[in-house]
Amino acid sequence: MEINYMYASLVFLTLEFIWDTYLILRQRRVTKETRDPPEDVKKLMDKDTYVKSRLYSLDKINFGIIKDVYDHFETVGLTLGFCLVLLWNLSGSTISYFGYSNEILQSNVFLAEVTIISFVIHLPWSLYRTFVIEERHGFNKMTLGFFFKDSAKKIVVSQIITTLLISCLIYLIQWGGDYFFIYAWAFTFAFTLAIFFVYMDFIAPLFDKYTPVPESPLRTAIEDLAKSINFPLTKLYVVDGSKRSAHSNAFFFGFYKNKRIVLFDTLLDESCNPLLGLDETGKKKEFPSEETSSETKEDEHKDEKKKKGCSQDEVIAVLGHELGHWYHGHVWKPMVLNQFIILGMFYLFGILLKNKQMLADFGFTKEQPTLIALLVIFQFIFSPINRVFSALSVFITRCFEFQADRFAVGLGHGAKLQDSLIKLVTDNLSFPLADKLYSTFTFSHPPILERLEAIRAEMSNKKKD
Repeated sequence: MEINYMYASLVFLTLEFIWDTYLILRQRRVTKETRDPPEDVKKLMDKDTYVKSRLYSLDKINFGIIKDVYDHFETVGLTLGFCLVLLWNLSGSTISYFGYSNEILQSNVFLAEVTIISFVIHLPWSLYRTFVIEERHGFNKMTLGFFFKDSAKKIVVSQIITTLLISCLIYLIQWGGDYFFIYAWAFTFAFTLAIFFVYMDFIAPLFDKYTPVPESPLRTAIEDLAKSINFPLTKLYVVDGSKRSAHSNAFFFGFYKNKRIVLFDTLLDESCNPLLGLDETGKKKEFPSEETSSETKEDEHKDEKKKKGCSQDEVIAVLGHELGHWYHGHVWKPMVLNQFIILGMFYLFGILLKNKQMLADFGFTKEQPTLIALLVIFQFIFSPINRVFSALSVFITRCFEFQADRFAVGLGHGAKLQDSLIKLVTDNLSFPLADKLYSTFTFSHPPILERLEAIRAEMSNKKKD
Protein backbone atom coordinates (compact mmCIF):
# COMPACT_ATOMS: atom_id res chain seq x y z
CA MET A 1 0.00 0.00 0.00
CA GLU A 2 1.46 3.30 -1.14
CA ILE A 3 1.54 6.22 1.28
CA ASN A 4 0.50 9.64 0.06
CA TYR A 5 3.02 11.83 1.84
CA MET A 6 0.92 14.96 1.62
CA TYR A 7 -2.19 13.37 3.10
CA ALA A 8 -0.17 11.61 5.80
CA SER A 9 1.51 14.88 6.80
CA LEU A 10 -1.79 16.73 6.94
CA VAL A 11 -3.31 13.99 9.09
CA PHE A 12 -0.48 14.36 11.60
CA LEU A 13 -0.70 18.16 11.56
CA THR A 14 -4.45 17.87 12.21
CA LEU A 15 -3.91 15.49 15.13
CA GLU A 16 -1.29 17.88 16.48
CA PHE A 17 -3.73 20.77 16.11
CA ILE A 18 -6.45 18.85 17.98
CA TRP A 19 -4.03 18.04 20.81
CA ASP A 20 -2.85 21.66 21.09
CA THR A 21 -6.45 22.88 21.08
CA TYR A 22 -7.32 20.43 23.83
CA LEU A 23 -4.42 21.72 25.93
CA ILE A 24 -5.29 25.38 25.51
CA LEU A 25 -8.95 24.68 26.29
CA ARG A 26 -7.85 23.11 29.57
CA GLN A 27 -5.93 26.28 30.40
CA ARG A 28 -8.90 28.41 29.35
CA ARG A 29 -11.15 26.51 31.73
CA VAL A 30 -8.75 27.12 34.64
CA THR A 31 -8.53 30.80 33.78
CA LYS A 32 -12.24 31.30 33.27
CA GLU A 33 -13.50 29.35 36.27
CA THR A 34 -11.03 30.69 38.85
CA ARG A 35 -12.64 34.09 39.27
CA ASP A 36 -11.24 34.77 42.73
CA PRO A 37 -7.56 34.38 43.65
CA PRO A 38 -6.74 31.32 45.79
CA GLU A 39 -4.96 31.86 49.09
CA ASP A 40 -1.45 31.21 47.70
CA VAL A 41 -2.08 33.70 44.87
CA LYS A 42 -3.23 36.40 47.31
CA LYS A 43 0.35 36.45 48.58
CA LEU A 44 1.52 37.42 45.08
CA MET A 45 -0.98 40.06 43.99
CA ASP A 46 -4.05 41.93 45.14
CA LYS A 47 -7.48 41.08 43.77
CA ASP A 48 -7.52 43.98 41.33
CA THR A 49 -4.26 42.84 39.72
CA TYR A 50 -5.48 39.24 39.68
CA VAL A 51 -8.68 40.24 37.87
CA LYS A 52 -6.68 42.23 35.30
CA SER A 53 -4.27 39.33 34.69
CA ARG A 54 -7.19 36.93 34.34
CA LEU A 55 -8.97 39.10 31.76
CA TYR A 56 -5.71 39.66 29.87
CA SER A 57 -5.03 35.93 29.81
CA LEU A 58 -8.57 35.16 28.60
CA ASP A 59 -8.25 37.70 25.80
CA LYS A 60 -4.96 36.18 24.66
CA ILE A 61 -6.28 32.61 24.91
CA ASN A 62 -9.48 33.37 22.98
CA PHE A 63 -7.53 35.20 20.30
CA GLY A 64 -4.96 32.41 20.13
CA ILE A 65 -7.61 29.71 19.70
CA ILE A 66 -9.29 31.54 16.83
CA LYS A 67 -5.96 32.29 15.15
CA ASP A 68 -4.75 28.69 15.56
CA VAL A 69 -7.95 27.44 13.90
CA TYR A 70 -7.43 29.85 11.03
CA ASP A 71 -3.74 28.98 10.66
CA HIS A 72 -4.47 25.26 10.58
CA PHE A 73 -7.18 25.49 7.94
CA GLU A 74 -5.03 27.92 5.97
CA THR A 75 -2.18 25.40 5.93
CA VAL A 76 -4.50 22.54 4.96
CA GLY A 77 -6.28 24.59 2.31
CA LEU A 78 -3.12 25.95 0.71
CA THR A 79 -1.52 22.49 0.71
CA LEU A 80 -4.52 20.71 -0.79
CA GLY A 81 -4.80 23.52 -3.33
CA PHE A 82 -1.18 22.91 -4.39
CA CYS A 83 -0.38 26.59 -3.78
CA LEU A 84 3.32 25.82 -3.45
CA VAL A 85 3.26 24.72 -7.08
CA LEU A 86 1.39 27.86 -8.14
CA LEU A 87 3.81 30.17 -6.33
CA TRP A 88 6.83 28.29 -7.68
CA ASN A 89 5.51 28.61 -11.22
CA LEU A 90 4.81 32.32 -10.60
CA SER A 91 8.38 32.87 -9.45
CA GLY A 92 9.62 31.07 -12.58
CA SER A 93 7.46 33.27 -14.80
CA THR A 94 8.75 36.36 -12.99
CA ILE A 95 12.43 35.69 -13.63
CA SER A 96 11.70 34.47 -17.16
CA TYR A 97 10.06 37.82 -17.90
CA PHE A 98 13.39 39.48 -17.14
CA GLY A 99 15.31 36.92 -19.17
CA TYR A 100 16.67 34.74 -16.35
CA SER A 101 16.51 31.01 -15.74
CA ASN A 102 18.24 29.94 -12.55
CA GLU A 103 16.97 27.77 -9.69
CA ILE A 104 18.71 29.72 -6.93
CA LEU A 105 17.35 33.03 -8.24
CA GLN A 106 13.89 31.53 -8.66
CA SER A 107 14.04 30.15 -5.13
CA ASN A 108 14.74 33.59 -3.68
CA VAL A 109 11.93 35.18 -5.72
CA PHE A 110 9.65 32.41 -4.43
CA LEU A 111 10.63 33.17 -0.82
CA ALA A 112 10.04 36.90 -1.37
CA GLU A 113 6.57 36.13 -2.73
CA VAL A 114 5.78 33.91 0.26
CA THR A 115 7.03 36.56 2.70
CA ILE A 116 4.93 39.35 1.19
CA ILE A 117 1.78 37.24 0.85
CA SER A 118 2.17 35.88 4.38
CA PHE A 119 2.60 39.39 5.78
CA VAL A 120 -0.53 40.66 4.03
CA ILE A 121 -2.63 37.65 5.05
CA HIS A 122 -1.57 37.80 8.69
CA LEU A 123 -1.56 41.60 8.98
CA PRO A 124 -5.11 41.82 10.43
CA TRP A 125 -4.15 39.33 13.14
CA SER A 126 -1.01 41.27 14.06
CA LEU A 127 -2.89 44.56 14.13
CA TYR A 128 -5.63 43.15 16.34
CA ARG A 129 -3.18 41.55 18.76
CA THR A 130 -1.10 44.75 19.06
CA PHE A 131 -3.65 47.55 18.84
CA VAL A 132 -6.63 45.86 20.45
CA ILE A 133 -5.52 43.23 22.97
CA GLU A 134 -2.17 44.73 24.02
CA GLU A 135 -3.62 48.25 23.85
CA ARG A 136 -6.66 47.30 25.91
CA HIS A 137 -4.48 46.00 28.73
CA GLY A 138 -2.00 48.86 28.70
CA PHE A 139 1.01 47.16 27.14
CA ASN A 140 1.19 48.48 23.59
CA LYS A 141 3.36 51.57 23.15
CA MET A 142 3.60 51.54 19.35
CA THR A 143 1.90 53.88 16.96
CA LEU A 144 0.51 52.59 13.68
CA GLY A 145 3.32 54.29 11.79
CA PHE A 146 5.98 52.76 14.02
CA PHE A 147 4.35 49.32 13.59
CA PHE A 148 4.56 49.41 9.79
CA LYS A 149 8.04 50.92 9.78
CA ASP A 150 9.23 48.22 12.17
CA SER A 151 7.54 45.48 10.12
CA ALA A 152 9.15 46.75 6.92
CA LYS A 153 12.61 46.66 8.51
CA LYS A 154 12.02 43.15 9.80
CA ILE A 155 10.96 41.94 6.35
CA VAL A 156 13.99 43.49 4.65
CA VAL A 157 16.51 42.21 7.20
CA SER A 158 15.01 38.72 7.36
CA GLN A 159 14.89 38.55 3.56
CA ILE A 160 18.58 39.46 3.27
CA ILE A 161 19.56 36.83 5.84
CA THR A 162 17.29 34.20 4.28
CA THR A 163 18.64 34.92 0.79
CA LEU A 164 22.22 34.37 1.94
CA LEU A 165 21.34 31.21 3.86
CA ILE A 166 19.13 29.56 1.24
CA SER A 167 21.32 30.44 -1.75
CA CYS A 168 24.36 28.82 -0.17
CA LEU A 169 22.38 25.81 1.09
CA ILE A 170 20.91 25.09 -2.32
CA TYR A 171 24.34 25.33 -3.91
CA LEU A 172 25.92 23.02 -1.34
CA ILE A 173 23.12 20.44 -1.63
CA GLN A 174 23.44 20.36 -5.41
CA TRP A 175 27.24 20.42 -5.41
CA GLY A 176 28.05 18.28 -2.38
CA GLY A 177 27.18 14.84 -3.73
CA ASP A 178 26.57 12.04 -1.24
CA TYR A 179 28.26 13.97 1.57
CA PHE A 180 26.36 17.23 1.06
CA PHE A 181 24.74 16.86 4.48
CA ILE A 182 28.13 17.46 6.16
CA TYR A 183 28.76 20.60 4.10
CA ALA A 184 25.21 21.84 4.66
CA TRP A 185 25.48 21.29 8.40
CA ALA A 186 28.92 22.94 8.62
CA PHE A 187 27.71 25.97 6.68
CA THR A 188 24.54 26.28 8.77
CA PHE A 189 26.60 26.15 11.95
CA ALA A 190 29.09 28.74 10.68
CA PHE A 191 26.28 30.97 9.42
CA THR A 192 24.50 30.83 12.79
CA LEU A 193 27.71 31.78 14.61
CA ALA A 194 28.28 34.66 12.18
CA ILE A 195 24.78 36.03 12.79
CA PHE A 196 25.33 35.64 16.51
CA PHE A 197 28.55 37.68 16.29
CA VAL A 198 27.09 40.57 14.26
CA TYR A 199 23.60 40.68 15.77
CA MET A 200 24.21 43.08 18.68
CA ASP A 201 26.44 45.45 16.69
CA PHE A 202 24.67 45.61 13.34
CA ILE A 203 21.19 44.02 13.42
CA ALA A 204 19.67 44.79 16.84
CA PRO A 205 20.42 48.57 16.64
CA LEU A 206 18.27 48.74 13.50
CA PHE A 207 15.22 48.08 15.67
CA ASP A 208 16.03 49.37 19.16
CA LYS A 209 18.31 51.85 20.85
CA TYR A 210 20.97 50.27 23.06
CA THR A 211 22.34 52.84 25.50
CA PRO A 212 25.47 52.06 27.55
CA VAL A 213 24.61 52.18 31.23
CA PRO A 214 26.33 55.26 32.72
CA GLU A 215 28.21 55.30 35.99
CA SER A 216 25.61 54.68 38.67
CA PRO A 217 24.93 52.51 41.71
CA LEU A 218 23.19 50.00 39.42
CA ARG A 219 26.19 49.71 37.11
CA THR A 220 28.55 49.27 40.06
CA ALA A 221 26.33 46.56 41.58
CA ILE A 222 26.12 44.66 38.28
CA GLU A 223 29.88 44.85 37.74
CA ASP A 224 30.46 43.60 41.29
CA LEU A 225 28.09 40.69 40.65
CA ALA A 226 29.92 39.79 37.42
CA LYS A 227 33.33 39.93 39.13
CA SER A 228 32.15 37.75 42.00
CA ILE A 229 31.53 34.81 39.62
CA ASN A 230 34.21 35.69 36.99
CA PHE A 231 31.60 36.56 34.36
CA PRO A 232 33.53 38.31 31.53
CA LEU A 233 31.28 41.38 31.26
CA THR A 234 32.50 43.81 28.61
CA LYS A 235 29.44 45.97 27.94
CA LEU A 236 26.24 46.83 29.78
CA TYR A 237 23.22 48.26 27.97
CA VAL A 238 19.70 49.46 28.58
CA VAL A 239 17.39 48.94 25.60
CA ASP A 240 14.37 51.16 25.03
CA GLY A 241 11.82 48.35 25.04
CA SER A 242 9.23 50.79 26.36
CA LYS A 243 8.75 52.25 22.89
CA ARG A 244 7.17 48.94 21.86
CA SER A 245 5.65 47.42 24.95
CA ALA A 246 5.40 47.69 28.72
CA HIS A 247 6.61 44.07 29.07
CA SER A 248 10.04 43.68 30.68
CA ASN A 249 13.06 41.41 30.31
CA ALA A 250 16.84 41.06 30.68
CA PHE A 251 19.42 38.85 28.95
CA PHE A 252 23.12 38.38 28.31
CA PHE A 253 24.75 37.95 24.93
CA GLY A 254 28.12 37.14 23.39
CA PHE A 255 30.83 34.52 23.02
CA TYR A 256 33.73 33.51 25.23
CA LYS A 257 35.18 36.57 27.00
CA ASN A 258 33.03 39.14 25.22
CA LYS A 259 29.78 39.05 27.19
CA ARG A 260 27.18 41.80 27.26
CA ILE A 261 24.20 42.28 29.53
CA VAL A 262 21.07 43.97 28.22
CA LEU A 263 18.37 45.35 30.51
CA PHE A 264 14.97 46.44 29.25
CA ASP A 265 14.17 49.92 30.54
CA THR A 266 10.79 48.54 31.60
CA LEU A 267 12.59 46.24 34.05
CA LEU A 268 13.98 49.15 36.08
CA ASP A 269 11.96 51.20 38.51
CA GLU A 270 12.51 54.92 39.02
CA SER A 271 14.81 54.41 41.99
CA CYS A 272 17.55 52.63 40.04
CA ASN A 273 17.13 53.43 36.33
CA PRO A 274 20.41 55.22 35.45
CA LEU A 275 18.84 56.72 32.32
CA LEU A 276 16.53 58.72 34.57
CA GLY A 277 19.57 60.41 36.06
CA LEU A 278 19.14 63.62 34.04
CA ASP A 279 16.80 66.43 34.93
CA GLU A 280 14.79 68.54 32.47
CA THR A 281 17.80 70.81 31.81
CA GLY A 282 20.07 67.86 31.06
CA LYS A 283 21.99 68.11 34.33
CA LYS A 284 22.82 64.98 36.29
CA LYS A 285 20.53 64.24 39.21
CA GLU A 286 21.62 62.55 42.38
CA PHE A 287 20.83 58.86 42.44
CA PRO A 288 18.74 57.77 45.43
CA SER A 289 20.84 56.38 48.24
CA GLU A 290 19.88 53.25 50.12
CA GLU A 291 18.92 55.43 53.08
CA THR A 292 16.72 57.65 50.98
CA SER A 293 15.07 54.63 49.36
CA SER A 294 14.27 53.05 52.72
CA GLU A 295 12.89 56.31 54.10
CA THR A 296 10.53 56.75 51.21
CA LYS A 297 9.48 53.12 51.04
CA GLU A 298 6.53 53.68 53.37
CA ASP A 299 5.35 56.63 51.32
CA GLU A 300 5.60 54.61 48.13
CA HIS A 301 3.28 51.97 49.55
CA LYS A 302 0.76 54.68 50.21
CA ASP A 303 0.97 55.95 46.69
CA GLU A 304 -2.18 55.02 44.85
CA LYS A 305 -0.38 54.74 41.55
CA LYS A 306 1.45 51.45 41.55
CA LYS A 307 4.98 51.87 40.30
CA LYS A 308 6.34 49.27 37.93
CA GLY A 309 9.79 47.81 37.58
CA CYS A 310 12.31 46.28 39.94
CA SER A 311 14.54 47.92 42.51
CA GLN A 312 18.32 47.67 42.25
CA ASP A 313 18.56 44.64 44.55
CA GLU A 314 15.78 42.91 42.61
CA VAL A 315 17.49 43.61 39.28
CA ILE A 316 20.69 42.08 40.69
CA ALA A 317 18.68 39.02 41.74
CA VAL A 318 17.24 38.72 38.23
CA LEU A 319 20.73 38.95 36.76
CA GLY A 320 21.93 36.40 39.29
CA HIS A 321 19.40 34.04 37.70
CA GLU A 322 20.47 34.98 34.17
CA LEU A 323 24.14 34.51 34.96
CA GLY A 324 23.23 31.14 36.41
CA HIS A 325 22.41 30.14 32.85
CA TRP A 326 25.93 31.15 31.84
CA TYR A 327 27.60 29.45 34.80
CA HIS A 328 25.87 26.12 34.12
CA GLY A 329 26.39 26.28 30.35
CA HIS A 330 22.72 26.60 29.45
CA VAL A 331 23.62 28.36 26.21
CA TRP A 332 26.27 26.11 24.73
CA LYS A 333 24.80 22.78 25.86
CA PRO A 334 21.56 23.12 23.82
CA MET A 335 23.63 24.54 20.97
CA VAL A 336 25.80 21.41 20.86
CA LEU A 337 22.71 19.18 21.08
CA ASN A 338 21.07 21.12 18.26
CA GLN A 339 24.08 20.60 16.03
CA PHE A 340 23.75 16.82 16.32
CA ILE A 341 20.02 17.14 15.58
CA ILE A 342 20.60 19.38 12.55
CA LEU A 343 23.31 17.08 11.20
CA GLY A 344 21.00 14.07 11.60
CA MET A 345 18.12 15.87 9.92
CA PHE A 346 20.27 16.88 6.96
CA TYR A 347 21.34 13.23 6.66
CA LEU A 348 17.71 12.07 6.66
CA PHE A 349 16.89 14.85 4.21
CA GLY A 350 19.47 13.39 1.81
CA ILE A 351 17.79 9.97 2.02
CA LEU A 352 14.29 11.35 1.52
CA LEU A 353 15.45 13.57 -1.36
CA LYS A 354 15.87 10.45 -3.46
CA ASN A 355 12.18 9.64 -3.09
CA LYS A 356 10.64 11.39 -6.10
CA GLN A 357 7.12 10.30 -5.17
CA MET A 358 7.23 12.42 -2.03
CA LEU A 359 7.41 15.78 -3.83
CA ALA A 360 5.08 14.46 -6.52
CA ASP A 361 2.42 13.98 -3.84
CA PHE A 362 2.75 17.71 -3.09
CA GLY A 363 2.16 18.53 -6.78
CA PHE A 364 5.74 18.70 -8.08
CA THR A 365 5.55 15.98 -10.70
CA LYS A 366 7.73 17.60 -13.38
CA GLU A 367 10.47 19.52 -11.59
CA GLN A 368 11.51 18.98 -7.98
CA PRO A 369 13.35 22.11 -6.77
CA THR A 370 15.77 21.84 -3.87
CA LEU A 371 14.09 24.67 -1.95
CA ILE A 372 10.69 22.98 -2.19
CA ALA A 373 12.26 19.73 -0.96
CA LEU A 374 13.67 21.62 2.04
CA LEU A 375 10.29 23.17 2.83
CA VAL A 376 8.27 19.99 2.38
CA ILE A 377 10.63 17.70 4.28
CA PHE A 378 11.48 20.02 7.18
CA GLN A 379 7.98 21.48 7.61
CA PHE A 380 5.74 18.53 6.76
CA ILE A 381 7.63 15.23 6.73
CA PHE A 382 9.68 16.04 9.82
CA SER A 383 6.69 17.39 11.78
CA PRO A 384 6.54 14.32 14.11
CA ILE A 385 10.28 14.65 14.81
CA ASN A 386 9.91 18.38 15.35
CA ARG A 387 7.14 17.74 17.86
CA VAL A 388 9.27 15.34 19.90
CA PHE A 389 12.24 17.73 19.96
CA SER A 390 9.94 20.61 20.90
CA ALA A 391 8.63 18.70 23.93
CA LEU A 392 12.20 17.73 24.87
CA SER A 393 13.29 21.37 24.56
CA VAL A 394 10.49 22.53 26.89
CA PHE A 395 11.48 19.93 29.48
CA ILE A 396 15.19 20.80 29.34
CA THR A 397 14.53 24.54 29.50
CA ARG A 398 12.34 24.14 32.58
CA CYS A 399 15.12 22.18 34.30
CA PHE A 400 17.55 24.95 33.38
CA GLU A 401 15.25 27.58 34.89
CA PHE A 402 15.11 25.76 38.22
CA GLN A 403 18.89 25.35 38.17
CA ALA A 404 19.43 29.06 37.43
CA ASP A 405 17.10 29.94 40.31
CA ARG A 406 19.14 27.73 42.63
CA PHE A 407 22.29 29.51 41.46
CA ALA A 408 20.82 32.91 42.36
CA VAL A 409 19.82 31.55 45.76
CA GLY A 410 23.40 30.32 46.24
CA LEU A 411 24.60 33.88 45.64
CA GLY A 412 22.38 35.04 48.48
CA HIS A 413 19.66 36.61 46.32
CA GLY A 414 16.84 34.17 47.07
CA ALA A 415 14.55 36.62 48.86
CA LYS A 416 15.01 39.38 46.29
CA LEU A 417 14.61 36.87 43.46
CA GLN A 418 11.20 35.99 44.85
CA ASP A 419 10.31 39.67 45.06
CA SER A 420 11.47 40.32 41.50
CA LEU A 421 9.55 37.35 40.08
CA ILE A 422 6.40 38.52 41.82
CA LYS A 423 6.90 42.02 40.41
CA LEU A 424 7.49 40.67 36.91
CA VAL A 425 4.32 38.60 37.15
CA THR A 426 2.23 41.53 38.33
CA ASP A 427 3.82 44.09 35.98
CA ASN A 428 3.31 41.81 32.98
CA LEU A 429 -0.15 40.68 34.18
CA SER A 430 0.92 37.05 33.88
CA PHE A 431 -1.87 34.78 35.06
CA PRO A 432 -0.42 32.89 38.05
CA LEU A 433 -2.44 29.67 37.69
CA ALA A 434 -1.81 26.97 35.11
CA ASP A 435 -3.34 23.67 34.15
CA LYS A 436 -0.75 20.99 34.93
CA LEU A 437 -0.94 19.21 31.56
CA TYR A 438 -0.94 22.46 29.62
CA SER A 439 2.05 23.89 31.46
CA THR A 440 3.98 20.63 31.15
CA PHE A 441 3.82 20.67 27.36
CA THR A 442 3.95 24.41 26.66
CA PHE A 443 5.67 26.36 29.46
CA SER A 444 9.39 26.74 28.90
CA HIS A 445 9.46 28.52 32.29
CA PRO A 446 7.87 26.84 35.30
CA PRO A 447 4.65 28.40 36.63
CA ILE A 448 5.34 31.13 39.17
CA LEU A 449 3.94 29.20 42.16
CA GLU A 450 6.22 26.22 41.40
CA ARG A 451 9.26 28.51 41.05
CA LEU A 452 8.60 30.31 44.30
CA GLU A 453 8.09 27.04 46.15
CA ALA A 454 11.36 25.65 44.72
CA ILE A 455 13.24 28.84 45.68
CA ARG A 456 11.93 28.69 49.24
CA ALA A 457 12.90 25.02 49.48
CA GLU A 458 16.42 25.81 48.25
CA MET A 459 16.75 28.68 50.72
CA SER A 460 15.66 26.35 53.51
CA ASN A 461 18.26 23.76 52.46
CA LYS A 462 20.97 26.45 52.43
CA LYS A 463 20.09 27.44 55.99
CA LYS A 464 20.35 23.82 57.13
CA ASP A 465 23.76 23.51 55.49
